[in-house]
Amino acid sequence: MAPFERSRTMRMPAFQRQKTVLASRHKRRIHSIVPWIQNPLQGVDKKQLVFAPRHEASTLELFFDLFFVANLATFTAYHYINNHSTLFAYIGFFAIIWVSWFHTVLHDVRFENDSIYSRVCKTIMMVVFVGFALVGSGFAPGTPQGNNNNFRILCYTLVTSRVLFSIQYSVLLFFVARAGRADLYIPLSLNVLTYVLATAAYGGLIGAFPDSKPVDEANGIYSVWWVVMALETIATIAVSCSWRMLSFKRTHLVERMGLLTLIVIGEGAIGVTKTVSRLMGKTGLDPEGCGLTLCIVLLLVATWTIYFDNHPHGHFGTIRQQIWSCLHFPIHLAIVGLAEGAQQIALARSIASKTLKLESSVVKYCLSEHLDGEKLAEKLNELIEPLHLDKKSDSLSFVGTITDDIARIEETSGICRPGLTGTTTMDLPDALQDLIRHLVAAMYSAFGMKIPLQEDVILSMVESWKLIYRYFWAAFMLLSACFLVVMILIRTTKLDAYDYVTFFVRAFVIIIAGVLLSLSATKDLMYGIMATPAILPFSVALLYIIIFSDRVGAWFANRRNIRSGDPLIGADPGHGHGHDDDHDDSGEHGAANDKQSLLVSAEPLTSSSPPHHHPHHHHQHHDSTSSPPPVPPIPTTHYNPLATWGASNTNLTNPNAPPQNPASIVPSPPTYAPARFYDAPPPPAASPPTFISPSNSPPLPAQPQAQQTYYAREQRQQQRQQQQHHGRSASQGSQGGGAGYGGYAQGQGQEYVPLQGEGQYAGHGY
Repeated sequence: MAPFERSRTMRMPAFQRQKTVLASRHKRRIHSIVPWIQNPLQGVDKKQLVFAPRHEASTLELFFDLFFVANLATFTAYHYINNHSTLFAYIGFFAIIWVSWFHTVLHDVRFENDSIYSRVCKTIMMVVFVGFALVGSGFAPGTPQGNNNNFRILCYTLVTSRVLFSIQYSVLLFFVARAGRADLYIPLSLNVLTYVLATAAYGGLIGAFPDSKPVDEANGIYSVWWVVMALETIATIAVSCSWRMLSFKRTHLVERMGLLTLIVIGEGAIGVTKTVSRLMGKTGLDPEGCGLTLCIVLLLVATWTIYFDNHPHGHFGTIRQQIWSCLHFPIHLAIVGLAEGAQQIALARSIASKTLKLESSVVKYCLSEHLDGEKLAEKLNELIEPLHLDKKSDSLSFVGTITDDIARIEETSGICRPGLTGTTTMDLPDALQDLIRHLVAAMYSAFGMKIPLQEDVILSMVESWKLIYRYFWAAFMLLSACFLVVMILIRTTKLDAYDYVTFFVRAFVIIIAGVLLSLSATKDLMYGIMATPAILPFSVALLYIIIFSDRVGAWFANRRNIRSGDPLIGADPGHGHGHDDDHDDSGEHGAANDKQSLLVSAEPLTSSSPPHHHPHHHHQHHDSTSSPPPVPPIPTTHYNPLATWGASNTNLTNPNAPPQNPASIVPSPPTYAPARFYDAPPPPAASPPTFISPSNSPPLPAQPQAQQTYYAREQRQQQRQQQQHHGRSASQGSQGGGAGYGGYAQGQGQEYVPLQGEGQYAGHGY
């Protein structure tokens, strides 16, 4: 046969892929349809009688939170804090968007269910936050930059949001009235009235900002916004405190606050990326810039660690929970101020170092080397070139002015004549001082900071440093104080060493921050501190002192609490939704306990085996059909070789059926089961087999009267069956002299007595 023909005949058959047909392809499914509206009373917890529609935040709620952080990021990008007016505007706008978000959350965590109605309401609130973003781009109350048209838009958005809140609580009141819950008429009516009055107040402010009227910087009408917001927040919280069914006891309010805190910290992370690009995006890596950026990252990590390591996971008091939730306004404001202040300090330090280098070089060229004309212009161009002012859009407008300054210096003969002496910039000619001022303004603009040219740039820079220094340490102090109050609010056990350590260390950090803040009253001392890069590393050290002390305090307190002999509460597993631990945890919390089960027998778990009780499961499922109580096993220490193979020669589903043939028993695979006292180790090999008969069987343990009657009836029935079986197989046992599975051993007619409840026979010959 030719090689080609041989290879053709030996060719393997082509692989054919078998088509997999899913069993579900032969079925039809019911498609889910989002309802138009759902009854909010469906979310009432029947046990606690509180509104709790779900245990975790929905994706729609998280989507809505993104609009909050988008507003914050947009406002931060448009507003650089360089004076007290911009600082107050920043705090005021943050309060507006935070309070609006907070009132949305107060409704959603208690009453919102997924429906077309709830999605429409959330979409309206998203549009409202887009309106806030439009207002934030030019929000400057109390300054000449204020715009009445901008303020009217803010009033319109506030009116829209409060009208929506009034409608939502009115719809809730309708469902409550239809259900006949008269006890909720008053609190819900108060909520509706609160938002109706707030709508009227915000609507009345629209007429206070006409187009024809110029902006009055001293007008106190702006304060009405924040006064009304404070009053409506107090009213809503007071209602929930007075009527406990409207409280937040089993809601996911704690989770929502934690998620927004995470988002606010994430906004600081976005600022870090912007800062590092401003510091080293054009010039490359700088050791000091890398160190300052690392300090900002460590600040954010420390803030996250302190907050979430002490985040409450269970219920810690209805009133305290609501105080804790309101405390998040200063917490979030302090986190924003701390992150923004740290970034501005890093940028200020970079500008200060470049300014000092620039001034010292100009002083050297003019007052020491006495360069003049073209040589001086050439040195100045070499000094300016590494700044890359022409590559940044914010500083590009200063390039023409700086070029004109250098050209004028080059054309001026004798500008740095030999007789000119001095060691500071004040001794430089006016043309060189103008050049330095324009260069500093250009560097500020390159970093996103705006300083008008008509002002004294150096003085404005120094004043902005002073403000940055103050609000950074003020935010640091406020955040540390909030962390201290949080530790007091969430404590539910007796005071121990951990509590004392955390209180003392946090108070110590607050005092240190207050001392550093007070140093701003002394200009020379504050400027000396600002001239060094030590502010950010020192603040990082203070926060990590808190983290380290918390760890040491917890370790020391655990040792003392274990030795005290008092009742102990284990570490909270942290479900994250603020509920009590009376729900089913069949996930990873139960897995750790399942791993503690022992491989004690190959016998599968049956109805006669003791049930495995999971520590987290509080409910037992019973069959609907009534069945007699199980027969407890007779305690014995004798060895049954079949037990190790999981064999059972008794039909557990039908106790009256005859025993099975041991040869037909198939060993079952190993099964994890809880330890049982009747799984005893095998006896020594030399010990003879022991038979258990009715005459020598151990007595049953004491049982109640009903169970004793049942056991006696079962024993009499088993004895009758064994007597009948004895009559049929007596001749076979005597003739064969062997071990028959009918109930005899060694041909002696000795019958096998079943172990009560186990369905296993003890005896020799199996």
